[in-house]
Amino acid sequence: MSSTVMALDSVGLTIATFEAEGWLLEGVDIRLSEFAAPSQNVVLSVQSLGLPAPFDEITFVGIECSDFSWRDDEIHCFKGRAKINSAWLQSPAFDFRFSIGTHRSEVRIERLKAGGGEIDVHASVEDERWTLQVNSRGLQSGAIKPFIDSDDFQIGAGRVDIDISAEGPGIELNKLSVYARLKGLSGQATDGSLAGEDIDAVWSFRAGSVTGNWQWLSRIEFAKGALYLEPWFVELPPETVSINSAGTWHVDSRRVDIVHVDFRHPGVFEVSGSGQVKMIPSLSLEQGRFFVHAENLQSVFGTYLDSLLLGTPAEGMRLSGRLSADTSIHNNTLLDLAVDIDGLNVSDSQSRLALTDGIGSLHWSAREGPAKPSVFAWQQLQLGNVPIDSAKISFLTEATSFRLLNKTRLPLLGGALAIDRFDWTARDNDEHDLFFIGELEDILLEELTQALDWTPMSGTISGKIPGVDYRENKLTLDGELTIDVFDGRIAISQLASSGLFSEFSQVYGSIEIDNLDLEQLTSKFKFGGIEGRLSGFVRDLYLENWQPVTFFAWLGTSDDDDSSRRISQTAVENLASIGGGGATDLISRTFLGFFETFGYERLGIGCYLHNGVCQLTGVEPAEQGYYIVKGGGLPRIDVMGYNPRVDWNVLLERLKRITMASDDMVIE
Repeated sequence: MSSTVMALDSVGLTIATFEAEGWLLEGVDIRLSEFAAPSQNVVLSVQSLGLPAPFDEITFVGIECSDFSWRDDEIHCFKGRAKINSAWLQSPAFDFRFSIGTHRSEVRIERLKAGGGEIDVHASVEDERWTLQVNSRGLQSGAIKPFIDSDDFQIGAGRVDIDISAEGPGIELNKLSVYARLKGLSGQATDGSLAGEDIDAVWSFRAGSVTGNWQWLSRIEFAKGALYLEPWFVELPPETVSINSAGTWHVDSRRVDIVHVDFRHPGVFEVSGSGQVKMIPSLSLEQGRFFVHAENLQSVFGTYLDSLLLGTPAEGMRLSGRLSADTSIHNNTLLDLAVDIDGLNVSDSQSRLALTDGIGSLHWSAREGPAKPSVFAWQQLQLGNVPIDSAKISFLTEATSFRLLNKTRLPLLGGALAIDRFDWTARDNDEHDLFFIGELEDILLEELTQALDWTPMSGTISGKIPGVDYRENKLTLDGELTIDVFDGRIAISQLASSGLFSEFSQVYGSIEIDNLDLEQLTSKFKFGGIEGRLSGFVRDLYLENWQPVTFFAWLGTSDDDDSSRRISQTAVENLASIGGGGATDLISRTFLGFFETFGYERLGIGCYLHNGVCQLTGVEPAEQGYYIVKGGGLPRIDVMGYNPRVDWNVLLERLKRITMASDDMVIE
């Protein structure tokens, strides 16, 4: 026997298939060799090893085990080498070990080279409960591509460290823990709606199933990178930005209960809250309550909101100050909003709005019932070029309405705008209702004309503003709007409009002008200076798209006016050009050219506009034409009009030429 044994090189046992507890070994070969050596070499080789569910997508191939045991229905490989075949991984050879028993089986993989990094895996099944632990380091971004639908999202550059722990009964999963560290990761959705670039982040996630529902706890920390979620773009700050959340996912009802969620950017702002999200029939926030605290509004806008404002009316706006807000949401709709503001400053690159040191408490609710009053105050407010000094307003904001609670006085332009009543209500189809009563108190014309970039004028403007009612896209004036200006009065009555903000607006009204001081009115105009008193009217005024269609107008001096009546040479020439007269030739060809001003007895011009033609009249008829200026005193000059019918567009062109030609003719 001794000599026979020594003659053998090896003894082997081959098993075609071995299956136990879901583990499947195929092509098993156990070989005992090197009998002449002090200790024999026992080697187990397996063509393939299939794992039980839920790991049955993975198959080990080319297994060589140099240290194993097989006894009492258990197989142990303490030192092995193998490769992996799976839908997402084809690996080089790696070290592993496994045990297959009647109650417990496990496999351990060490230093698996894959995806540009290393992976350690420990999977076990005990009494039909499985566990999985995966630890990976330095994976290239391409290693996670198989887990993302490549038709919808493409992964770019970057590296990932991932630790995964999972367990469950049978083929189910009821515990999951994930820790992932992203370094310089980039990727984008194929439709361009979502993208990330050079992102450094850490994500930790834990979840467990209780009675079929999942409870989770998650934390994400961003250190740097850029995110784009159409149309929102943000470049992450160097400070760590974190998102924490916890809640329950109800599998049967497809509902998510968010117990807590918060977004924190230290020193800038924080958002926290809770709510319920429905997944069917579509994603919607069923209810939620969120709290916002912004310590630095300037950084909030600069970092997070600038991209959202591009192409909107708020583009170019800059805010600074502090803000706290409490919001309630129901079925994707804002239900309640309360905002506290302190130290608010607003600037606008287009100079439309500016505000300094605003402070207030704002309340809004879509609920029916008594609303909570709001209050807001500022040190300086600028609307366009119109400054409004320090003021405070109290108001109510409800579902679709705004109403001032108290009479309010807004100091501006050396005077004030006193508001007795202001109501605003939003209607369907983007329509609005508005009602306003107020008064202008001694507004300085010099400051008003400067703010509106008009020809500078002196004096003040005051007036009553009766009920202005805008409803169903129609504006009506309840009573008479009176304006005290140029030491006289202008009254606007029968004012009405329809389609005011549409493509076809219509405006109706009448204007009465009483005893204006012509010297104040014309002293700053390049049209030419005139002394005297002016009265008149514009009746039956009708405009379409702000262009006159018809009116009957008269402007002139009254017979009972005993004030000084003088007219400048420039004004004579310009009035003559309106009526087609020849006063310019008369002045240039006679001694009258030596005089800068002339006396006059009466002055006036009227127009009846109909069908695009203006029927012109003067203070009295003449043998040829009509008098626009009837001379009086010394030196005396008459200004005649010879064209009683003038095309309205031609008349406008004459007035335009007067404005352009008189730019350099200013008589002080």
